Amino acid sequence: MADYTLALSHVGRHDADLVGGKAAGLGALIGAGFPVPDGFVVTTAAYRDFLDTTGLAGRGPQELHERIPCAPVPERIVAAVRAAGAGLRGPVAVRSSGTAEDLAGASFAGQHDTYLGVDGEQAVLAAVRNCWASLWTPRAVAYRERYRWDESDLALAVVVQEMVDAEWAGVLFTADPVTGRRDRVVVEAVRGLGEALVSGTATGEHLVADKATGRPVSGAAAVPGTCELVRIGRDVEEAFGAPQDIEWAYTAGRFQLVQARPLTALPDEPDAPPRGGRRRRDYGMAADHMPFPPFPMDTSLFLRPALRAVLAATRSAGLATPTLEETVVEIDDGVVQLVPPPGVRLTGRAVTGLPRALPGLVRLLCTSTTAWRDRSDRTLVAGCRRADAADLRGLSDRELLEQVDALLATTGGLMPSRFGAVPRGVLAGAMSERLLAAVVGRERVASLHAGLMSAIPCVTTSANAALERMAATVRADPELRDAYCEEEPAQVAERLRGSAAGRALLADVDAYLREFGFREMSIFTVGLPPLRETPEVAHGLIKGLARGRPADVDAATRLARARAELACARGPRARLLAPVVRRLVDAARTAAGFREDSHYQLMMTIAVVRRVLLELGRRYCERGLLDTPDDIAYLERAEVSDLVPAAVRETVARRKAARRAALPGYTIIPAELMALPAEGSGVRGTPASRGTAVGPVRVVHDESEFATLQDGEVLVCPYTNPTWTPLFALASAVVVDAGGAASHAAIVAREHGIPAVMGTVNGTRLLVDGQRVVVDGNAGTVAHVGAAG
Repeated sequence: MADYTLALSHVGRHDADLVGGKAAGLGALIGAGFPVPDGFVVTTAAYRDFLDTTGLAGRGPQELHERIPCAPVPERIVAAVRAAGAGLRGPVAVRSSGTAEDLAGASFAGQHDTYLGVDGEQAVLAAVRNCWASLWTPRAVAYRERYRWDESDLALAVVVQEMVDAEWAGVLFTADPVTGRRDRVVVEAVRGLGEALVSGTATGEHLVADKATGRPVSGAAAVPGTCELVRIGRDVEEAFGAPQDIEWAYTAGRFQLVQARPLTALPDEPDAPPRGGRRRRDYGMAADHMPFPPFPMDTSLFLRPALRAVLAATRSAGLATPTLEETVVEIDDGVVQLVPPPGVRLTGRAVTGLPRALPGLVRLLCTSTTAWRDRSDRTLVAGCRRADAADLRGLSDRELLEQVDALLATTGGLMPSRFGAVPRGVLAGAMSERLLAAVVGRERVASLHAGLMSAIPCVTTSANAALERMAATVRADPELRDAYCEEEPAQVAERLRGSAAGRALLADVDAYLREFGFREMSIFTVGLPPLRETPEVAHGLIKGLARGRPADVDAATRLARARAELACARGPRARLLAPVVRRLVDAARTAAGFREDSHYQLMMTIAVVRRVLLELGRRYCERGLLDTPDDIAYLERAEVSDLVPAAVRETVARRKAARRAALPGYTIIPAELMALPAEGSGVRGTPASRGTAVGPVRVVHDESEFATLQDGEVLVCPYTNPTWTPLFALASAVVVDAGGAASHAAIVAREHGIPAVMGTVNGTRLLVDGQRVVVDGNAGTVAHVGAAG
C-alpha cells in the first residue's frame, strides 16, 4: 500500500521517478521549510499496477486516452488512496505529476490535466484516472515528439492536495522570462483560483518588480504582501539554485506555494541599463537618514507634506516635476520609496516663474541662523515643551490630533528657512579647507582643518561631553566600573540602584535623557522610540566609553592648538589668506553648530508627536482596536481621524507583514538608481575623513550593540546619526554603508581625526568581526590585511 501513495512531506527532490516532477518539487519545497498545502501523491507504481491489472499496458496513445477513464481501479489502490486522504480537509485539488515534467529543459506546462474542488472518494478516483489519461492526449504526445522523448517507460503520478480558498492566486517568475533579467521578478495574479490564469483563459494583473526590494518597476502591486511574495521567490530560487516558475495562492494573510519548477527557455541576461537609461547617482545621504522604511504615519505626517511643498514650489518656478504619486511610490502596503526626478527640465512657465521665484530663494539662502534660533525657541521649542509637559489623559481624541497638527504646522513653517541657512556654511567649510591647503600645505591641511572645526558649541558636543563625564565617573569608581563590566546595558540600572554612587549616576543619566533624549535612534519616525525611551542605549554608550581610555587631548585643546598653528603660519600666502581662512572657519563652525541644534529641535517635534500619538494608541488598545499603542504608527493620519473599526486590525497586520518583508535590502531610493560599488571591488566608498588606520573590525548593526565596540576597533555600521557619535571616541576608523562626506558621521570623524569611508553599501555584509583591515580615508577604500580572530 505504501508503494501506491506517499505523503508529500516524505517526498524528496530525487524521487521524481516514483512521484513525478511536480510532486518532487512540492516535497523539496516542504523540506526547505516553505508553506505548501497538505497532501499526498498517488505514485507511478499505482499507475503501472493499474495498467497491468486492466490489461492496458503497452497499448497505443489513443486507446490509452480513451479507455483509462473508464477502467476500474484495483481495490488495493483504492484502499491506499482512501487511507492517504483520510487526514485531508474539505475539497481537494487533483493534479498530474509526470515523470517527464517540471524539468530544466522541458517544463511540460499545461500538457497534463488538473481538477479543482474535487469532493468525495469516487470523484477523487475519477479525477486520478482522468489525470492518468491526460498523459496520452494528442497535445501531450505531440509535445513529447517535439522533444524526441522516449515513451517506453513513461508514467504519471497524481498529486492530491487540500484546496486553498484563494483570495488571490497566480504565478511568480524569479527572473524576467521575456528579457532574461535576473534582477527582476514577474508576478501574474488573478482574484480567486489561479487555474484560469495558468491555463490562459484569463488575463491577470501583471507586475514586474525589483528582485532585491520588491519595488514595482512596471504594473501595480495589487496583491497584498507583494514584497513577502518576492522574498519567498528569492528564497526558493536560492534553495533550488536556479530561476524558478512558482505557482502560489494567497489567503488569510499568507502565501502558500502549489508548484515550483525550473524556469525554462530563459534568455541570456542582457546588459540592462538603469531605468529609462538614467545615470546612477549618489543618494548616500538619503540612505543614511532613512535606512529603514518610514512607517505609514511618518509618510502621511512628514514625507508627503514636505515633498508636496517642494514639488509645488519647483512647479511654480516653471520647472517640470513629477507628481507626488510618482515621487512617493508605494511598493507594498504601507511601504514606500522615493523616486527622484531624472533631472531638471524647464517648461514654458519658467520665463516668468524663475524671476518670480529668485527673490524668495535668495531670502532663504540669506537666512540668519540667529534669527532662526530665536523664532524656533519662541514657537517650536516652546510648543514642544508645553505639549510634552501636558497631562494628555485630560484631552479628547480630537484635541490630541489638534496638538499633533499644531506642532507639525510650526515645524513646516521653519523647515524651508532651516535648509536655506545651511548651504552658506557648507560652502564656507569647503573654501576654508581649500585656502588652508595653500597656507600650510596638503600634508597638514586635513589634520589642521579638523582641529579648527573641533569643539563646536552645539547640542551634539554637549551631549557627548555629558556622556564622557559619566564614563569618567565610572572609570574612577571600582564599584561602578564592576557594575558596567559585569552587567548588560539593560540590567545596569537595577544594579546601580543598590548603592549611593550608583543612584547618583542614575540621576545624572536621567538628567542627560531629559536634556538630550529627544534624539532619534535610527530614522525620523514616530514608529520607533527615541533615546529618552531607551535608557539602556545610554548605558551601553557609557559602558563602551568607560572601557576605553580617556582622550589624550580634549576637543577644546585641539581647537586651541589648531588656532595657534594657523596664527604662527608664515610667508606671503599666510599673511594674505590666514585672515580669510579664520573668517571662513568661523562661518563654517557657526553653520555646523546651527545644523546640529536645528536638527535636534526638529527631532524634538517628532519625539513629542510620538508621545501624543502613543496616548491615542493606548486608548485604541483599551477599545480593542489595536494590540499595542505603537501599532498606531501603521495607520495614516487620515485613517486615525476616520477609523473603520472592523478594518483596523487587518490593516495593521497586513502592513506589519509588508514592512517585515521589505526590510532586507531596503533602500529609500530604488537601488537601480543608486551608485553602487562595482562587483568584486571589495569595500569602497566616499572618502569622508582623511587618514589611514589599521585595526580589527567591529560590526555594530544598531544601538543595541553599542557596548560591543572596543577601544581601537574599526567601527563598521549600516548608518549613523548623532546618537552614534560618542562611539567615535573609541573607534580607530569608521566605515558606513550609507551617507556621504557631509553626514554627521563624517563631520564628527574629522573632528576626532580618524579616517572615515561613507556610502560603501556592502561594508556590513563583507566585513566581519575581528578581521584586520586598513581603512584609507583618502582613497575611500577598506582592504583586508588579516584573518578574523
